Amino acid sequence: MAMFTQTIIRHNTRLLKTRTLPSPGKVLVKPGDTVGPTAIIAKTDYLRESPRVVDLRAELNMHIPPELVDAMLLKQPGDSVRSGEPIASFQDEKGGTKQVLAPCDGTIQYVSKIDARIIIIEDAASMKPMCVVPVSQILKSNPRWLRAHVTVKEGQYVREGQIIAGYPEADDFRVVYAPISGVIARICPRTGNVTIVRPMETLKVAAHVAGRITDILPNMGAVIESFGCYLEGIFGVGGECHGVLWVMAQSPADVLDAGDIGPEVDGKILVAGAGATHEAMEKAVYYGAKGIIAGGLNQKDVSKLSGQDLGHQVSRNSRVRRGSGRSSGSTQGLRGTQVPDSAPNPGFTMIMTEGAGFMPMNPGAWNAFNQHHGKVASIDGTTRLSGDMLRPWIFIGSVPAGSIPDHEITQTGTEFKKVVPAGKPGVQPGQRVRCVRQPYFGLWGIVEEVIPGRIPLESEGLMEAVKVRLDDGTLVEVAEANIEVLEQYV
Repeated sequence: MAMFTQTIIRHNTRLLKTRTLPSPGKVLVKPGDTVGPTAIIAKTDYLRESPRVVDLRAELNMHIPPELVDAMLLKQPGDSVRSGEPIASFQDEKGGTKQVLAPCDGTIQYVSKIDARIIIIEDAASMKPMCVVPVSQILKSNPRWLRAHVTVKEGQYVREGQIIAGYPEADDFRVVYAPISGVIARICPRTGNVTIVRPMETLKVAAHVAGRITDILPNMGAVIESFGCYLEGIFGVGGECHGVLWVMAQSPADVLDAGDIGPEVDGKILVAGAGATHEAMEKAVYYGAKGIIAGGLNQKDVSKLSGQDLGHQVSRNSRVRRGSGRSSGSTQGLRGTQVPDSAPNPGFTMIMTEGAGFMPMNPGAWNAFNQHHGKVASIDGTTRLSGDMLRPWIFIGSVPAGSIPDHEITQTGTEFKKVVPAGKPGVQPGQRVRCVRQPYFGLWGIVEEVIPGRIPLESEGLMEAVKVRLDDGTLVEVAEANIEVLEQYV
């Protein structure tokens, strides 16, 4: 069935935001503390993950041709393994069996037949801080010659699979690979071992919104209470950021162009009207703007800046590619493929309040942004348009803590807990809807007919469908599950 959602504008809101670490650490605040968006709530030290490389030739001390690798494997890619479990074996001419044991708990990701190596993704819970590589034993050389055989030095950072030692033989070149990524901590000529230490990294969680600490989650984080104006967008790209809200357009129908952007946008979150050209957004990134909010944006422009095609899955923390190519300046609708998750980074966040292409911003959002022009805003472009809906949002702290809020929103991480009306009716003719999956992703229209039964669609599947008259006049058949009925702003 179709999705029924609300895009929300609330001027007097109490926001409870929970900020937590992914693993236990140290909480740095206490109840009653006042924090700003950049305040560090909690931090934890963790080992940086990296694949584990098992070199079959070194483990078995023999040359292994590519055609023999499959016969030796006891585990296949995708299989889970436990530390000490056999993952490969070889039976020699004398009938003896040699086994290769898994060095860690994890999942086999890939097997290279050419290099005779097994790549294991190690379980984070069982990761060890260091790895001792018996280089002289693998090379069958005297430990005193270790420094002559190693190709690295102490303090050097190495990647998994990198050659760290070796020497030529009569008809071969014997080498030793680094099984993990890390820093060469010690090269010991007495034992013939090379010790690799995984670097520790510190993960910090910032408040993101200004407010007061109301509760502490031991070893994990805290709950922040804030008061102000809360808005949701339709679609966003990028992660969390904050800055001064700066209205750049003169009306909700204006399109921001490059001539409107200058050095004064540094550190600001820009508010455009109906949209912004690619040149304008590229220039805003160059001058240090944190993000942009507009009625709509061109899919090609967003894809060029984020480096990703857009689709209905999770859009999160896309890295803005500075100096990307010029766009055609067209205003065609959002169409694309899936949006993969990406690593968090403080990139340029783009939020659309209305939909695809250049679309005038609705009066409610426009008035709210103008009312709070020049105030500090916190935004998050993370979007999910399938399953549990997740919208990009904007929060502008402005209401005094002593006043009584009209609404309350509880937020855990980036997931919101809201009251969802039960018993929603089906799609009805005349309703304004938005397509949330390709090939019409991001396009708006009016339902003209609910087709009875199930019909074959472009996906070659039989699905319940409706006829939608798109805003450009085209009449299309869309699966009911692929449309969203957007209710009035609240």
